[in-house]
Amino acid sequence: MLLLPTLFSIPQAQAVQEIVITEPTYRMSDGVFIDDQLALKLAPSGSLGVLIYAPTKAVRSWQIDPATIAEIVAMSDGYSLSDGSAPVGQQIAKDWLLQFIKVSKNEKVSVITYGNPSAYWVDQIINKQITYIDAYGKIFLETLLGKATGQSLVKNIQKQSLSKQNISLLKYAQQQIDLLGTLVDQKELLSYQLRLAQILNPGIKKGSLSALLEDYNQSIAQLRNKLKVTKSRFTVTSAKEELPVTLINNFDQTVNLKLSVRALNSKVLVTPIQQIALEAKSKQQVLLPVEVLASGESSLLAQLTNLENKPVGYPVNINLKLSVISPVATWITSGAAVLLFIAALIQSLRRVRRRK
Repeated sequence: MLLLPTLFSIPQAQAVQEIVITEPTYRMSDGVFIDDQLALKLAPSGSLGVLIYAPTKAVRSWQIDPATIAEIVAMSDGYSLSDGSAPVGQQIAKDWLLQFIKVSKNEKVSVITYGNPSAYWVDQIINKQITYIDAYGKIFLETLLGKATGQSLVKNIQKQSLSKQNISLLKYAQQQIDLLGTLVDQKELLSYQLRLAQILNPGIKKGSLSALLEDYNQSIAQLRNKLKVTKSRFTVTSAKEELPVTLINNFDQTVNLKLSVRALNSKVLVTPIQQIALEAKSKQQVLLPVEVLASGESSLLAQLTNLENKPVGYPVNINLKLSVISPVATWITSGAAVLLFIAALIQSLRRVRRRK
């Protein structure tokens, strides 16, 4: 019995080769690629190409960033470059995707958080949204591969170096997404949320980070401007009027909100409008009641809010030219006329007495 282990050799279990596929973003917010570096990496001799084209007998386990796969899918559908040059990667991307689906068919695939963001900044900025982001990435990859995947436990432990200004910008962006999330479905905000996760990838080069942050800030400004009050100017000729103010909703669904308005001086009183239902992709006029107290120049500060009175969109000034005699002025004028009449009457009585 002691000799049995030497007579029979039991082969050890073959080690599992873990392959990680993740890259920082190569696109701007509008989908235009910054350069063609991703195409070079997808070629059979590139860093991503050798992972799937090189022959191997090893058992593999795949850790996949769905954001990287999404950019490869976008490249395979046809794309453009920011410098206007002719792209070369469409067929390369198609071939890479087919090969990846083929070699991973019978192997374990786990999904990394979309964009492979720094775990530190995930906790600081997008912690409340991470479950939704992970769920989307998993569904996206399963749809592409046509099979079930697991959620990776691997986290990116690198801490991306961000300035205070950059941190403020990203926190502001998440705040705007959260505010609009109280009015519209999360699907309409998904691309902005995923983009934020991508920008938190510590693998982004410092030279590219500034351009990506500026581009993202502009896209958030466009998102915020989807709900807006049209800037306007009115001439008010009556003591009480209803001003036709135009509201715009560029989202794909009806939005229920409020219009908060305040006068910037005491020449006019204004009544805010409570709940408004703005139809999807529409312009709609609402009548804003105002009461003029004095002639001259004034303005109203108009701000859309959600139903909890939290501001959405940008505030707008509505300029007013007040060409009307207000009730106060009328009372003063009438009072002065009465006093003049009384004074004239007293003077007449005095004259009569003198004659007598």
